[in-house]
Amino acid sequence: MRNQWLALATIAMTFGLGSAAHQILVPDIEARQRALFRDFEELERLDAYVIGADGENLGRIARSGSNALGNRYDAGSPYKSDGLFNPHSKYGSKYSSTSAFNKYATDPPKVVVKVGNEGHIVGVLTTNRYFATQGQRINPHLLRAWLDSQ
Repeated sequence: MRNQWLALATIAMTFGLGSAAHQILVPDIEARQRALFRDFEELERLDAYVIGADGENLGRIARSGSNALGNRYDAGSPYKSDGLFNPHSKYGSKYSSTSAFNKYATDPPKVVVKVGNEGHIVGVLTTNRYFATQGQRINPHLLRAWLDSQ
């Protein structure tokens, strides 16, 4: 079975039971990670940003610069009172209904790309696997991993 996000590598192994060879499928995690990181790089190129349920701008999807979620002294700070990565804020708590990190969140932050003067929601930043959305569900832990890479 092949999934567009999961390239599979086939490895033939011999288990010491005579000459019987068994094939197992092993996910190519590095290829998946490279593809995922390219998607985040595209969001960065499009100057995508994250907004909370109340319209609060939580930061740009970018590794550096002002208001960048990758800037740990600005929007990406775990100490910013209303920050996405502050585990005590309404956007970063495991318990807030508006948090990206609450697996039961009902109104998590949105990922927005501006086209002209209009912002378009392209995804939702959430760990809630069941959140219904017309855009994509983006795991904030994967976003953090990308922001911390390189």
